Amino acid sequence: MVNRTVAFRTLGCKQNQFDTEALRQRLRQAGCLPVEDLRQAGWIILNTCAVTGKALAKARGEIGRLRRLNPGARIVALGCGTRYQPQHFTGADYLGSLPPELISTVEARPGFGLEAPHGVIPAGKSRGYLRIQTGCDQACAYCVVPSLRGPSRSLPPTDCRAALRELQDRGAGEVILTGTNIALWGKDREGRPTLQYLLEYLLSEPGSARLRLSSLEPHLVTPEFLRWCLQQPRICPHFHFAFQTGSPAVLKRMRRGAPHPDLGPFLRELRAGRPDVCLGSDVIAGFPGESAEEFTQTLEWIRSIPLSYLHVFPYSARPGTAAADLPDRVPQAPRLERAARLRALNAELKDAFTRRNLGTEQEIITLEPAEGAASARGLTANYLRLEFDRAFTPRAGRFRAPLTESLAARVYMHE
Repeated sequence: MVNRTVAFRTLGCKQNQFDTEALRQRLRQAGCLPVEDLRQAGWIILNTCAVTGKALAKARGEIGRLRRLNPGARIVALGCGTRYQPQHFTGADYLGSLPPELISTVEARPGFGLEAPHGVIPAGKSRGYLRIQTGCDQACAYCVVPSLRGPSRSLPPTDCRAALRELQDRGAGEVILTGTNIALWGKDREGRPTLQYLLEYLLSEPGSARLRLSSLEPHLVTPEFLRWCLQQPRICPHFHFAFQTGSPAVLKRMRRGAPHPDLGPFLRELRAGRPDVCLGSDVIAGFPGESAEEFTQTLEWIRSIPLSYLHVFPYSARPGTAAADLPDRVPQAPRLERAARLRALNAELKDAFTRRNLGTEQEIITLEPAEGAASARGLTANYLRLEFDRAFTPRAGRFRAPLTESLAARVYMHE
């Protein structure tokens, strides 16, 4: 008799997290038994990432760690890493597909299509994920994702709304709209509807779950769109952009579209008038040809807004991309030093944003069942995490309260 207990290990982005939860749900429906303890599983499914060399190395090393943790388990490696460089995952028992003896009705490559389920909510959690699109049509010089996830494909509006309804019915107080490049939603559909059109359609669905946007491409959004989002009570005042650099010259070498010319001034104006709005960005340090002056431009640009937090990535050459063949590689030492400076700046930005919000009233969602325990946590609409004080008994679901010592023993920027 086949042991059908399955545990999961996920590396990488929110879309990978979505893929894992969707696969967990489908395997459960097919008669498997998902378990949390990796040591108790007959099968371990590893969802890999290939966005950077470090992520790929971690995925390769994870197979050995899982083998030592549970020698009797059979390991299945799936995801972007296995599609990008399958030769590095020979230590897995099954590579790139689910074995017939485990299941034959579940697609082997989670995340490569828009197959159901479109919305997932992890067991015991209050936040759900709704994948509105997958794939990307951009050709950024450093990125392998379009070749791994294919061109942009948008989920039909009616399917998005049905998934939102299901997530709300299952108790989700927040729904994260995710995808490879969500700002491309609708570009492949008749009439080329926009992301704002989809959001308006979703907001017409009865319910109270707040909506959080995942990463936005700066050249695909306008100040008008962001201003409209901020007028919608159910859309979280939190925008994460993939700016990558503050240097126009580096941006051009990256083969990325230039941000809307009014976006920078709008964000500075927004920061002055709405200090509660959370603004984050991905930043790549040490892209080929990046000079010290161009790196300084990035630092100054980040401070000029200022942003609320950064996701920092030292440049990692990906074989098969245009950037891998560019001259003037930044040596490893200065590349890592620049990444360290960005991370230090990130710590400053997060601390400043947190302090600005102390004492302000925020909409909070409880992240765990509210039992009055000191470990209970919450998340504000503007992306601040808090640990509730022992004297405060958090209510399950969503509520509004000031971020004071009587509420929170600790407030900090969500990672």
